Amino acid sequence: MVTEDERPAPDAQPPGPAEEPSAAAVDEGGRPADAWDAARELRDYAPSAFGAAARHGVSGGRVTGDVVLGDKVYVGGPREQLHLSGEVPGAEVAALAEVFHEGDAFEGALAELRASRVVILRGDHDSGRRAAALMLLRRAGASRIRALDPDTGPAALVKDVAAADGYVVCDLVTTRSNPLRQHHLLRCQERMRKRDAYLVVTVARSAALGDVEPVEWRRPGPESVLAAHLRHHLASDGEAGRLLALPQVRAFLSVGGRPARHVAGFAAEVLRHHRGEIPAEELESYGQEALLREVDGWLSAPPDRVGLRDKAFLLALAVLDEGPYATVAQLGDRLCGELQAVESPGDEPGLTVFGTSRAARMELARADVYVESALTSWGPEDREMTRFRDRGTADLLLREAWSAHPAVRGPFAAWLTELARDGDPFVRTRAAASAAALARHDFSAAMHGLVHGWASSRDYRLSVQAANALALAAYAGTAAVHRVLRDWAAGGHPRRRWTAVRVYALTGPLAPEETLDALAELARTASRADGTDSAGGEDGAGGDGEAAALVQATELLLLSTPGDSVPRRLVRWCVDDSPALRALAHGALVSAAVRREEPHDDPAGWPVLLRRWDEEDAGSPVREALAALWRRVLRDRAAGGAAQRCLRAWVLVAGRDEAAEAALAGMLPALVTAGSDADRLGYLLRTMPDENGGPPPPVAARLLAALRRGT
Repeated sequence: MVTEDERPAPDAQPPGPAEEPSAAAVDEGGRPADAWDAARELRDYAPSAFGAAARHGVSGGRVTGDVVLGDKVYVGGPREQLHLSGEVPGAEVAALAEVFHEGDAFEGALAELRASRVVILRGDHDSGRRAAALMLLRRAGASRIRALDPDTGPAALVKDVAAADGYVVCDLVTTRSNPLRQHHLLRCQERMRKRDAYLVVTVARSAALGDVEPVEWRRPGPESVLAAHLRHHLASDGEAGRLLALPQVRAFLSVGGRPARHVAGFAAEVLRHHRGEIPAEELESYGQEALLREVDGWLSAPPDRVGLRDKAFLLALAVLDEGPYATVAQLGDRLCGELQAVESPGDEPGLTVFGTSRAARMELARADVYVESALTSWGPEDREMTRFRDRGTADLLLREAWSAHPAVRGPFAAWLTELARDGDPFVRTRAAASAAALARHDFSAAMHGLVHGWASSRDYRLSVQAANALALAAYAGTAAVHRVLRDWAAGGHPRRRWTAVRVYALTGPLAPEETLDALAELARTASRADGTDSAGGEDGAGGDGEAAALVQATELLLLSTPGDSVPRRLVRWCVDDSPALRALAHGALVSAAVRREEPHDDPAGWPVLLRRWDEEDAGSPVREALAALWRRVLRDRAAGGAAQRCLRAWVLVAGRDEAAEAALAGMLPALVTAGSDADRLGYLLRTMPDENGGPPPPVAARLLAALRRGT
């Protein structure tokens, strides 16, 4: 747990001047870019292992396909999310059921769940106990499953929770002074019987359980898991059987103790071979053990075999995988200088200008150089990129260098801090992603050595990357992030509190209800502290610092979270006794209404909120909630003017796009429930100028007619 008394580690302090940041990170006044732009940057430049998660956070869309998030590999279907608290999507449960292998302990656990309504499932890390918990609830008959916060504590399990017929608590937090005891389970059983529901609680082997007897969950055999994944994707069991009989597959399965995530990843490679994308020989090199031996060989090799410059290049490639080769090589040389200062303090040996050949480096790293077209400031450009052939190499190399070679930590942290302040969005985002990867494996060390110092810095560039690192770690399933945010949000350090707000903005769709609760409390606290009555300005931009961050976080949550929960909460805030919450809701809608679909500078680009309205069915809860929110803000004397300006801009977009006009024509009548609403919108359409400041455009008259017909 990070406390307010902690100080950033010396290695985490800014190492000195860096390149000027681009506007996407920090504007010319030294302020951070807004959360919307920061989220787009994170989506565009995060490694492929994180990209789907970050993209989900920005778009609110559904991620499908084969996705790797940190230690978790999900083959096919929607990716698993970190549900701190909230309903687990039925689609996620259904997709998991298609590839889940029950294992020997499953039927016994299911029988106990049906009999007692509550099961405590204990297992090793990476044994698939969360998946088992969801499948147990599904097999028991639960059709609506809610995930509960593991920080709730044994005494408050399933207390005052929303209605559902299945509940899951993943990795319940217990201590020796607060263990899970039998009387806690008896209380849970009573509540579950009253609700006609079921509860599964997963715990680690180190959990404090008192007098509770858990069900022991053990990972299924790797061959069973592999067969389940193959059969899910193949037309017949015969095809799966032939693949399972391959010598390379048998060799992989002969290594005991493989976690399910490794087997799932291997299944993806076997399917690639089946589709003719890779030869069978490439399957031989797959496997964590083989890769670990190779990585250890790189880092531990004597200088005459792998020199310090090549080791620095390997680490740079681990951070900048799938990046431009020239950037990797250049920044690798910078890291080499940092490492040389540790190996030979006081000396300045320099670097050979023409060192190892690129071909030799690629052979050493088992990496490839490929050409990729990219849009730069000077137009489209073909660039030589480089990446590891094995997608697990980068993560493992970072972990081993950080954990097995402690002398690397100081210079590596200083180098990553320099990268976090870099003017290239790709470089600075990869610095944050690397910090997130380290946090997954050694959260405390990554916080002390990197993230805490970045979040505490006066340099907003580092605060932004601290937020990015924690957001990526949260999407990868690092539950400790949630506790850090609670501490920072409640603490007295303004920059760490700002960082927490930005993380809430980026990760809101993971737990929207809890995020809204946190933002509301922060807004009330800020209002009491400075004596103001608002959390943002009339135009939704807010003031500098935390107030603006709160508006942006709420805006991004409104734009990126599926369903009607966020707009409905904002409607309640609009009538709350707290002026800060009213201003926060008003500012969030106005800011969100400005956002356009990509490309964002296209004058005909649809407003994101209008597109969301158009994609919902008539009379849907989302449409009802959005309409109610618009009505509340338009009726407000302080925020109504800004909201009307947004609608005028939407009308101009409708004049360029018939589909947008149809969508807006359907939306405007829904904003009317009183005569004053119709008068307000009618006056707007009759008096608004066209793009050149002239009379109202023709589309305004057509929309006015649609408004009158609809009301």
